[in-house]
Amino acid sequence: MSGQLHGCLCERRVMKSSMKQWRKLLLVAMLVWVLVFLALLSYFLDARGDESLTSVGSLLYQHPDTRRLASIQASNQQHGFGLRPELALQLTTTHLGDKPGPKPSTSSITTETSMEASQSPYLTYGSQEAGRQDYLDPQSLAAWSSFGTENVGSHSDPAVQSRERMNQVSAPQYNGGEDEEEVREDQDLEHKGRTPEDGRTGGDSSDVDDYHFSRSASVVQRLWKGRVSAGMLSPRLQRAMKDYMSANKHHVFYNGHRKDSQSAKELLCQMKTQAQLKTVDGLEEPFSSLGWADFVPSHPLEQLNKQQQGRSGFKSCAVVTSAGAILRSRLGKEIDAHDAVLRFNAAPTEGYENDVGNKTTIRIINSQILANPNFDFNTSSIYKNITLVAWDPAPYNANLHQWYATPDYNLFGPYIDQRKAHPDQPFYILHPSYVWRLWDVIQSNTQENIQPNPPSSGFIGILLMMALCEQVHVYEYIPSLRQSDLCHYHEHYYDAACTLGAYHPLLYEKILIQRINTGPESDLRRKGRATLPGFSTIDCGI
Repeated sequence: MSGQLHGCLCERRVMKSSMKQWRKLLLVAMLVWVLVFLALLSYFLDARGDESLTSVGSLLYQHPDTRRLASIQASNQQHGFGLRPELALQLTTTHLGDKPGPKPSTSSITTETSMEASQSPYLTYGSQEAGRQDYLDPQSLAAWSSFGTENVGSHSDPAVQSRERMNQVSAPQYNGGEDEEEVREDQDLEHKGRTPEDGRTGGDSSDVDDYHFSRSASVVQRLWKGRVSAGMLSPRLQRAMKDYMSANKHHVFYNGHRKDSQSAKELLCQMKTQAQLKTVDGLEEPFSSLGWADFVPSHPLEQLNKQQQGRSGFKSCAVVTSAGAILRSRLGKEIDAHDAVLRFNAAPTEGYENDVGNKTTIRIINSQILANPNFDFNTSSIYKNITLVAWDPAPYNANLHQWYATPDYNLFGPYIDQRKAHPDQPFYILHPSYVWRLWDVIQSNTQENIQPNPPSSGFIGILLMMALCEQVHVYEYIPSLRQSDLCHYHEHYYDAACTLGAYHPLLYEKILIQRINTGPESDLRRKGRATLPGFSTIDCGI
């Protein structure tokens, strides 16, 4: 009996030891399986994430504005400007696909409260030496932001086509005294500005997009009243402005006075005196040696109104920006009723007559229109039987020899070809000194440092028409309640920078136009229309 009992006890001990070993093996096996599972899961997620980011990045990089900003960033890093690595993604323009794509994380958006504004003249302007190609992508002349500038490829590449992202802009609260019917009409206008696609459901856009669009709308509402500054822009636009200031491609060095408290009349008189029209007349070198005096029009641009309209000149003129906000405005008949109508670059009228009208008297074109065959400058009907005014950025010191040798886009050859083929068509090139005098006007009226880049085509066109007309109506330069992120009414390209500026000092331009606007604020809200006096009607006592 004792032997049997001893044998049973030994057997139990062996079984317990065996069970412990099996448990250990099972635990080890489970641990190994969990580790393998986690490794596979991590690999799968990393691969999918890289694939998504790569596809989004390649889509964004197809747009010339993205390439230009990436070029700026890379060049600044080479010159030791110390840009943040995340800037490449944060400074890309917005292309929204028909299907929802990956959304930016709110953690990737850093908070910046305001732009640093120096009270002294531009200490950094002119201090950085950089090669031309460091900052200029050959596909885009005016990256980011200008009404009246085009982005090659954005409207022709199906990969970047997208639905319009039109958010309802909350109407500002008005104090007593506002006519209730007018307020209701404004609210109806807001509702009409939205498309059926604007019904925003949970996956159509991120909270970050909504936040920044709402912020842009708030800036526009403040712009109606002239109470806006760069510190109210989104962090992305503020960073873009800083980077353009660091790049200082055109070697700007401003040491003039700054006066931000001028009256509207004082500002108008400054514009009238400082922004007198000037075009390339063929009498300065190197153009005189090249025989340009025989090619430029015999009548100066400032006399165009009397040539076409008789002794009285143009009484009423319309400047029609290419802003997306002009869609569904039904302003076409009102625009065509003016004596003269100015349009920008390749902005069409066919198919948009109800909103933008059909009449064109003058068309301002940047040098990219002449140099890039995608715009069909030699064959397109939109450049025929009208007055053409071309411009191209030059160095701030307006060195004509340097400009002629290295323009942003070679407009000089196509200009001569066009003048030879159509000698009777008025065609002018704005003198670089005129463009930079307009920039000086903008900078001299703010204590903040503005971008050291030329004014937008929109601002140039407005002041050109103020020199030719007795009264100028500007449409959707200061956006109405229809404001959206749609850059141009005729193409699917979206970025808040087109309204508020990144490359061009658009925000500061619009502040000046608001200051000299003689029309009611309701015109800005409902029509996006600013009413400006012509320089000929301003008595400055000179």
